[in-house]
Amino acid sequence: MGTYVTQQWTPRATDGVPRRFTRSGSYQAFVPDSLLDLDVHLDAALSGLLDEAESRAREAADLAAHAGLGQIGDLLVRSEAAASSLIEGYEPTPRAVAVADFVARGRESAVTVARTLHAVRSSVERALDADVSLVWDAVELQRLIAPRHAGVRTEPVWIGGRTPLEAHYNAPPHELVPGLLDDLDAYLVSRRHRPVLAAALAHAQLETIHPFADGNGRAGRVLIGTVLARYGVAPRITLPVSTALFRDRERYYAALDTYRRGDHGVAIVTVVAEAVVAAAADALALSGQVTDWQRRQTDALDAYLRDRSPTGRVRRGVAHRLVSDLPTHPVLDAASVAARYEISAVAARNALDSLAASGVLRTDRKADRTRTVYVATELLDLVAEPGIVPDAEPASAVDVPVAALDLETESACGAWLPRAGRACRLPRGHRGQHR
Repeated sequence: MGTYVTQQWTPRATDGVPRRFTRSGSYQAFVPDSLLDLDVHLDAALSGLLDEAESRAREAADLAAHAGLGQIGDLLVRSEAAASSLIEGYEPTPRAVAVADFVARGRESAVTVARTLHAVRSSVERALDADVSLVWDAVELQRLIAPRHAGVRTEPVWIGGRTPLEAHYNAPPHELVPGLLDDLDAYLVSRRHRPVLAAALAHAQLETIHPFADGNGRAGRVLIGTVLARYGVAPRITLPVSTALFRDRERYYAALDTYRRGDHGVAIVTVVAEAVVAAAADALALSGQVTDWQRRQTDALDAYLRDRSPTGRVRRGVAHRLVSDLPTHPVLDAASVAARYEISAVAARNALDSLAASGVLRTDRKADRTRTVYVATELLDLVAEPGIVPDAEPASAVDVPVAALDLETESACGAWLPRAGRACRLPRGHRGQHR
């Protein structure tokens, strides 16, 4: 399953660093074999599991066009992005991430997950373009996920320990990474293996290559979804596979370790296939929960409007349309509602205030100094994993702008402009002051 190559480690700086971390020496870096040559032994149980995973994923994808499931597509994206980030230790609430996504700024942990959200949201649509390389597109998506460490690494990386000499795992030398990525791309183009099997192996291979200084895990889990989309298993929906992986993450970590030790992928294929089955079930369950939530919110809105009506009759209007669209747009302001439904700002504000008064939305005046933001908090909590406490953001955290969410703005200044309510779009190092 791979070979080891000897590498030399010399620390760049030693001043003020404990002696154990200033030691130079040689270490063994792992270089995986090509998946084009990998034969996976599938016993009856594993073959049956792969059949079930692909069948359940196709069932969920087929229902994506139905109003009951299609409307929750963005919530599934949020669930996947949040769980993938949770695996890496980022724990903002779904509400904090949604607000950061909407106003393009927020607490650092929420902004980090919002970047992953943008990457996941972009990934499946791009995967349906046959001219797009899934592997090199993952490299581009990593630029969204971790803009400070964007692109293929140019230095050693390892897992565990302060230096490669005491690491749990040492990734391949950086000069081999482009070739290994090309080989992985050739494997996916070959369609040598069935969809879920290919998705699991490609994910494990990317994690083993560890091509980035940061964002490997999140980019690697995005690859699972893009392979399922490209191979036709789930082309119109993002299955929240990371949610299932997060629930049993110790087993997931162990499966990746086992893959690097040469088990031919059996363990990681089993874990990912089980996660796909669970993700399809989660998608169907969420559809039912959202439908029930919308029914209850519509009833609450009707009761509020009935009490305010001199005739006791309820007139259906923009507020009811908003309830239907909240799964796709759970964070709103008057300007966005006015533009979307082509109504006046006053009418938009009245509809939002009615939803806030009836308990459907919560107002957030701290998210942006220039406007009031309305959030479907209870709806967003449906995609929260157990253990994530609503509104648990630390009060001492510092707001940062959501920078480099778009590839085109990566070279922008990014400084926050309070008066304009956005980040500076001028090139980095521009002349003049911010106003």
